[in-house]
Amino acid sequence: MTTSTLNRKPLPQRVVARRASTRTAVALILICTALLSGCSLAGDRSAPHRSTAAAEADLAEIPGVTARIGRAYNGTTPFLSVNVELTAAFTGDESAFLDHLLAQVWSQDEHSPQKFVTLGVTGTGHTQATTSAALNRLGISSSEYASSSLLLKVADLTTRYGDWPGPVPPSTPSPR
Repeated sequence: MTTSTLNRKPLPQRVVARRASTRTAVALILICTALLSGCSLAGDRSAPHRSTAAAEADLAEIPGVTARIGRAYNGTTPFLSVNVELTAAFTGDESAFLDHLLAQVWSQDEHSPQKFVTLGVTGTGHTQATTSAALNRLGISSSEYASSSLLLKVADLTTRYGDWPGPVPPSTPSPR
């Protein structure tokens, strides 16, 4: 042992306790950081290849159609919400329109549908019942969701349009 080691005074208890608590705090921070990094979502975080705005713009080309596509939550469960307003200028077949609408919705990759999609169609002569009947003609089942929307299962949409996100529909259908 050297002389300096022999002449050293022991550290006061409060200094020893402070160093121990600092080490403990640093260790806890490192452990929490490691655990929380496992909770982050993996996957592609790049910009969407096709935005909801692009799908909405394509739908706006149909006379009498205004559509909004967005993320919504049922408690902590995220879902895709689609709201459509049809005016008197829309004169097309509702089933053909809904098929094109849902293909547009399915082609955007900005918001994942997760477990379900809600669809609300409003306008003169368009009710939950008429929308549900038009969806049934496409082989898509629906159930009532809230006062004016229908709930569509992702499994039914995947069966009709393929894995999400699907291809961009080729063109806007003729309104007649």
